[in-house]
Amino acid sequence: MKIFIKDININYEVSGVGAPLIFLHGWGLDLHTFDNLAKELSEDYSVYQIDLPGFGESDISDSYIIEEYATYINEFCLSLAIINPIIVGHSFGGRVAMMYASRYDVDKLILISSPGIKEKFNLLTYLKIKLYKFGKMLKIDFNMGSIDYKNSKGHLKNVLVKAVNFDLSLDIKKIKCPTLLLYGKKDKAVPLYIGKRINNLISGSGLVVVDKASHFPYIERFRFCLIIIKSFLYGNKI
Repeated sequence: MKIFIKDININYEVSGVGAPLIFLHGWGLDLHTFDNLAKELSEDYSVYQIDLPGFGESDISDSYIIEEYATYINEFCLSLAIINPIIVGHSFGGRVAMMYASRYDVDKLILISSPGIKEKFNLLTYLKIKLYKFGKMLKIDFNMGSIDYKNSKGHLKNVLVKAVNFDLSLDIKKIKCPTLLLYGKKDKAVPLYIGKRINNLISGSGLVVVDKASHFPYIERFRFCLIIIKSFLYGNKI
């Protein structure tokens, strides 16, 4: 179903009955990436799966910054009378979740393979960035950039660039709700050290390293992640 928020249509699905729980998907994905988790958690929660602006069946009208994505989620909650939700964000959705949690009331926060602070660049990466910027200045296309960047079109290219270059460290420090972090030990897209640094920035948070998993631990090791998530949500010790 769709709801008109500000100036665009936002697509979402809702299932279950109980306290509100919102899923925010990663880059290039849509709400269905969480179908299995949503099915399990809808037994005890009102689960909202959202297509973020520009993805799935949701519209996009500009090159938004992370703060604007968080504002859309807040407007979504206000429109549906959702108060103090649990937020689960994967990757790019984790960026949005952290920004949201730093500004609005959140019951609990779950971050899965989420970036948010600038990574340490090695010399090769640094030189590639310099070459790209030089080529852009001369209007030369070196066909560089990540797969996500190459696959993005229209406003989303600029959204991705803005997101990657924005350091959320100061916002992350403002998060006060109970927070669980899940990061794959083999993740190359968002290395484990990023999760450790974010964990250190959030007071009282807990980090679980998922062995034999990369950027999609909630898919690659579904049952393990489900047990950890349920333990966190139901108040049991992890």
